[in-house]
Amino acid sequence: MSAVTPGQRTIVVVEDDPEIRELEVFLLGAEGYRVVGLPDGERVVEAVQKNAADLVLLDLMLPKRSGNVVLQDLSRDETARNVPVIVVSAYTRQLSRTPQVQRVLNKPFDVTDLLDAVHEALTH
Repeated sequence: MSAVTPGQRTIVVVEDDPEIRELEVFLLGAEGYRVVGLPDGERVVEAVQKNAADLVLLDLMLPKRSGNVVLQDLSRDETARNVPVIVVSAYTRQLSRTPQVQRVLNKPFDVTDLLDAVHEALTH
């Protein structure tokens, strides 16, 4: 694990499709963010806590724990409940809205829209 530079923001990417997860991790890393990629919804709260995450990018259709269950998990945790979430999913109609959800992006997403959404979520 690399050292975090002062002021560097950390993003947890939760995406089961390895190609999409690798793309998101690459794009965000190239923008200077520290990125932690997870393949399922099982340990998202733990990753948010351990990495002092500033933002979560969350797919809804995930193995082990769905995105909606992850949103519930995050909202119940004292540390994670204030971390903003951007939902990135092809199934956004199934989203259970919570105050943490700052933005919803449909797959396939435009790279510029994704980066703009991340920047906006981290500056508010």
